[in-house]
Amino acid sequence: MTARSLWLFPLLVMVVGVRADGPGDNLPDKVRRIPPPGIAVGDEDRAALQAGLDQLAKEIDALRAALKGKTALLDLLPDVQIYHKAVLFALKYQEFHNAKEIPVARNLLKQGLDRAKSLREGQAPWTTATGPVVRGYLSKIDGSVQPYGLVVPASYRPPTAHQFRLDFWFHGRGETLSEVNFINGRQGSPGEFVPPNAFVLHPYGRYCNANKFAGEVDLFEALEHVKKHYPIDDNRISVRGFSMGGAACWQFAVHYPGLWAAAAPGAGSPRPPSSSTSSRTRRSSRPGTRRSSGTGTTAPITR
Repeated sequence: MTARSLWLFPLLVMVVGVRADGPGDNLPDKVRRIPPPGIAVGDEDRAALQAGLDQLAKEIDALRAALKGKTALLDLLPDVQIYHKAVLFALKYQEFHNAKEIPVARNLLKQGLDRAKSLREGQAPWTTATGPVVRGYLSKIDGSVQPYGLVVPASYRPPTAHQFRLDFWFHGRGETLSEVNFINGRQGSPGEFVPPNAFVLHPYGRYCNANKFAGEVDLFEALEHVKKHYPIDDNRISVRGFSMGGAACWQFAVHYPGLWAAAAPGAGSPRPPSSSTSSRTRRSSRPGTRRSSGTGTTAPITR
């Protein structure tokens, strides 16, 4: 651990302690709203965002008609819809938490229009792009469009017979992680974990729930979507995460051990705080999992 990390650790513990849920959050008159209320959006910004939403919605409706009978292109419509839904929800449910997110939302609407234009022309350049890409799928749970981030290796050159390794990375806790922020972050940066010659899938997980409930299903639906569009090796899929993402990693490792080549949870607890160390160690010995040492180091996957 670096000197800077040692300096930051007490501060992080203090912050987590202040914001963590506890018995007080179970009192009906003291329950915190999650996500917290966002900032007020000015009339001019609201009108501009609504106009952009209306324009993109119109394009999406027109695409449904224009692409009728063109199944391959119509299947890519969620890649456009994720931009509309992200901004719509942020505006409708007061999920802009910083004034800087408003121009970000405008840019997302523009990106949605750009993708819509490409689909209308029979093209989808983002499906063969490398580096950080954001994709979307239609969930079987409720028919909603859901985003996920994907880091595509530079070695990917379709069409190819080569099957690639894929690693999941589960995000940590972030109560202001709106879909606007998630999409913007995932298409702007590959993240800290970028193994060579491998895909990295960043699920949104239906917000901030440690990939539980609908967030658990989100993993499998996102994986199904990725495998439909990219050549993934079923024998080289692993799960990783840190903090809340580490807890999610533990969940998938012990509930579905036969699906992963490896699991590398960092910091996340597999059970409530009362769990014993021996229980955690025993769980980590199940086939298909590797336990992080807690120092941030994990064994590499070589097969």
